[in-house]
Amino acid sequence: MSRVSDLISTLTRPDRWPIMGAAASGALLLGAFAFEIFGDYPPCPLCIDQRWVHAWAIWAGVIGFALVHALRALGPRAARDAARAMEPVMQGSRLKRYWLALRAPAGVARIACAGLAAIFAWSTWTALRHAGAEYGWWRIDCLSVDVPDGLTAQGLFTDLTRAQNVVLCDEAAWTLLGVSMAGYNALFSAALCLICFIALFRSPSWRVL
Repeated sequence: MSRVSDLISTLTRPDRWPIMGAAASGALLLGAFAFEIFGDYPPCPLCIDQRWVHAWAIWAGVIGFALVHALRALGPRAARDAARAMEPVMQGSRLKRYWLALRAPAGVARIACAGLAAIFAWSTWTALRHAGAEYGWWRIDCLSVDVPDGLTAQGLFTDLTRAQNVVLCDEAAWTLLGVSMAGYNALFSAALCLICFIALFRSPSWRVL
């Protein structure tokens, strides 16, 4: 049990959590694609919106993790040289303290965690908005779409006479224990956002410069 708790403690440090958050979003995306491909649950427009948010989380986590460890690989001397180079610009003592905090890998790691927290909060909102429409808490006009350029009467008639699979946004295609896929996405995204805030205020697993 202690090994598991130690592993969780290590993975939720600000220098490790960005890549773990990206992996969590990747797992949720894979799950969504698995439901679509193997379960035959095609996504609605609101489902696509939720997938894009997780794609942004993957990019933010990977880039943040790479920047943190690239800075750490430069070593303390390179970070101190960068701080000295910026000293003429840093006039006030408070501004200088901010710069000294941000130029360290630990500062960049906390910025990455804060960015991920914002993205997961956005994911929670988009998923909750979709789930609320499925549960009938509010109405969403999910059938409204942009009219494509170059639409002709003949093309519109062809589309109307062709059988199409229309996926409604306000009907849950799948539920487990009364919770839809959008509902689970909202719960997981909220949990990931909370972990981001926990990691934000923790110390890295290596010594801060």
